[in-house]
Amino acid sequence: MGAFFWGTRLVCAWAGEAHVPVVPSTDAVVKVFVTSNSIDYYRPWQSKGIASAVGSGVILPGHKILTNAHVVADHTFIQVKKEADPKKYTARVEAIGYDCDLALLSVQDPAFFEGTREIKIGDLPQLQDKVMVIGYPTGGSKVSITEGVVSRIELTSYAQSSRQLLAVQIDAAINPGNSGGPVLKDNKLVGIAMQVLTAGQNIGYIIPVPIIRHFFKDLEDGRYDGFPLVGIEYVNTENKALREYYRLVDHEGGVLITNILPFSPASSFLRKDDVILGINGIDIARDGTFVFRDKERLGLSYLITQMQQGEVLTLRIVRDGALKDISFPLRPFTPLVLPTKAFDQPPYYIFGGLVFTVLSVDLLKSWGNRWWEKAPADFMYYLVGTGRLNEEQNENLVVLLNVLPDDINVGYHRYRNRIITRVNGHAVRSFKDFVFQLREAKQSAYTILETRQHQRLIIPNEGVDAVTRQILRRNNIARPFPETIARWFR
Repeated sequence: MGAFFWGTRLVCAWAGEAHVPVVPSTDAVVKVFVTSNSIDYYRPWQSKGIASAVGSGVILPGHKILTNAHVVADHTFIQVKKEADPKKYTARVEAIGYDCDLALLSVQDPAFFEGTREIKIGDLPQLQDKVMVIGYPTGGSKVSITEGVVSRIELTSYAQSSRQLLAVQIDAAINPGNSGGPVLKDNKLVGIAMQVLTAGQNIGYIIPVPIIRHFFKDLEDGRYDGFPLVGIEYVNTENKALREYYRLVDHEGGVLITNILPFSPASSFLRKDDVILGINGIDIARDGTFVFRDKERLGLSYLITQMQQGEVLTLRIVRDGALKDISFPLRPFTPLVLPTKAFDQPPYYIFGGLVFTVLSVDLLKSWGNRWWEKAPADFMYYLVGTGRLNEEQNENLVVLLNVLPDDINVGYHRYRNRIITRVNGHAVRSFKDFVFQLREAKQSAYTILETRQHQRLIIPNEGVDAVTRQILRRNNIARPFPETIARWFR
């Protein structure tokens, strides 16, 4: 399985010293067999069809099996198998975190764990530490062990979710099928194999212990809430004139807030032009980093993502030249362009042959490899352009995805992949808002839809429901909207 992020190809691995190294035990490593059926986000009423793939997993204390989220995404059936055991056992997903690319599996049959051992979680390795990657990569059916060293520890874009989280770069071979397999040091788990950078040589990434521990702590209440977002954008304060202008000459570090996203945890507490000097008592340098350990530094977002949803974030800031301490709770926040796996089934609504859905990262990935270059510019404008600032304060964005040709929509057949901004003159703030506006608009003679490019699509309302049913029958589409939307009207 391949995945990309902003011009750098990151592919999920789905499908020296003289002393003698510790020989790792393979009794804790399992092979994961997955049957899946992914949703077709460009045709959200249908799936892409059944597919199968293989990944790896590791048994942790408590008979927990840890693997990657992308290994079991969209699963319909999962089996696991031990090394040197021909029998496969049915497994199920207990928890999944798409943002951190981790999933927890369980096996009900206690016979599966006979003869296995559990791997304890270790610590974050140091640079140049030797590690071993164990799993079931392509090229054979038996377990594989590769060895390498830790070459870098920093915040990295996770291919599964595009989130910037802590990752460890290693030079051990990671190939398709290794995903979800353990990375060990002294027979303790220091990471989970995740992805490789195909633009370089021997550049692999693992999910490190701090992320794994965060995942398990999050699950202590029985629910996965995810890694928090604070909702700010900032720049460094290295320029001398900038520091003088914002009255920072008496302070050593700090970053300048340039934007605050609507509805975010920060939106009611922080302001544009605030300067963040410290987070939870830790000083932030002018370049936006902090001292992590020894001489290592990490970006400030790590201090936020290592907190749990609901915990209180404390910032020391300079506002209008005055020093202030501000605290506020972190709460779940959904970006304007919905993140990966924001819903089990994407919402859609078909009206007069016009197909509408929500703008999401999963929809953008429908454009395949290098999707950030191939997807419509209007869509990317809201993901990475000025539209990301959400100045209109929309909850999410409505997309005219396609047009199913009919007499009622003649002349509009090329109007696909457009952002809808108004219905009968009323601004659209969310997909739910849009659906209710459509239903209300049918009380008028026409439904008038406006796009971001100020184009108008005018649909006559008389007989439109009957026409929509005919269009659905001709295109073998069962319903004009899914059950999740039908519940809105009850």
